[in-house]
Amino acid sequence: MAKKHIKTEVKPLPTKRQLSRHRRQQRIQHIIYITGAVFLALLIGFIGYGYWDEQVRPFSQPAAKINGVTYDMDYYIKFLELYSGGQDATQTATVANNLVNIIEYSTAVRKAAPELGFTVSNDELNSALKTAALPNEEVYRDAVTSTLLAGKLLQDYFDKQVPSSIEQVEAQALFVESTDIAKDVMDRLAAGDNFTSLATEYSLESITQSNGGNLGWLPKGFTDILLGSIGNSALKDVPFTLEPGELSQPTFDGTVTKSLGYWVVQVTEKDPTKGSHVRGILTGSRHDADELRDKIVAGEDFATLVKDYSQDSVSAQLGGDLGWTGESGIINRVVLKLALPLESGTVSQPAADTSIETQGGFWLVRVINKDENRALDDTTRQTLRNGLFDKWITEKMKNDSVETLLSEDQKSWAINYVINRRG
Repeated sequence: MAKKHIKTEVKPLPTKRQLSRHRRQQRIQHIIYITGAVFLALLIGFIGYGYWDEQVRPFSQPAAKINGVTYDMDYYIKFLELYSGGQDATQTATVANNLVNIIEYSTAVRKAAPELGFTVSNDELNSALKTAALPNEEVYRDAVTSTLLAGKLLQDYFDKQVPSSIEQVEAQALFVESTDIAKDVMDRLAAGDNFTSLATEYSLESITQSNGGNLGWLPKGFTDILLGSIGNSALKDVPFTLEPGELSQPTFDGTVTKSLGYWVVQVTEKDPTKGSHVRGILTGSRHDADELRDKIVAGEDFATLVKDYSQDSVSAQLGGDLGWTGESGIINRVVLKLALPLESGTVSQPAADTSIETQGGFWLVRVINKDENRALDDTTRQTLRNGLFDKWITEKMKNDSVETLLSEDQKSWAINYVINRRG
């Protein structure tokens, strides 16, 4: 679920799926990594951050507003210097690009931790400030408090949510566009082909394709943490229904995104100047594209089919209208290649497009081993503990209102100021 951001600057790291929950979790994990790594070093004395013993002019201009609370440039500068300590200019700029969200994270931890019964005493705070050689100022109290609370939560709360042993399966999986292709893969497996090589060849999902389909040992109930973007897919359940050596039937999953789709287009009009006027349908598989083409040729309403089936969100709102092929018109190369030779009223054959993303396909899953009560190793337990913390704090932050008030020039000035202070 997306946060409500009021943006006054262009963020340097946007993606097409910036507002999705998964991308948000990745960003929070990155923030937690930065905060944890820096403060671990601080609190054990590796970063010698001394008190600013020279007079610093007040930086009163607002830098950010989080849930109605304004943080000024002075706060921002000190946070940036603290969290980028010992890093070069490029790394400092990276921290600066995430700094408003780091401040938000720090605020969220301090607010939410007491709900689970965790607080930091004045003695604990003062001791940590002294250990890190930090002055007793608001910005440092905030940063250290959130770090101490995060440590307590991880060790004394979320660690206890992870069992020492649990049902686990060792599994392999690959993801294809249709049952027809899934059956081809099943036939090759039956003939003795290697699952790993087939996953590399056929899987349209990036994790299973790059890993040769090997998922490793999966603890039941925690796949969402270990498998990242595919953790809440059908892989959450299917592997645990199988016995060792068993291969699943093709299992549809509409949640998985792949870099493949199929266009079926029709030219509705031709003009000497503007070229061809085109409408189209984007589907997730060749099988679906063939079926939709047959329906169009048979006379079914194009706009209705687009509304019901097309995965191109923009043209789906326009009855499939993709515009004209002339100058400054359609830029998709696959669509152009399909449309240019067509006469008015003609429907194209389906064509694959690997430059776009569509959702949906079929999993094939095979279980190699199964253990009803397998021990979790220390690394996996730590990963699961941290993942539970990430999910918890992400949920707490999902409705935050965050406004960045710095211009790009102000942010650049802040970065240069911090770098120059290091000498």
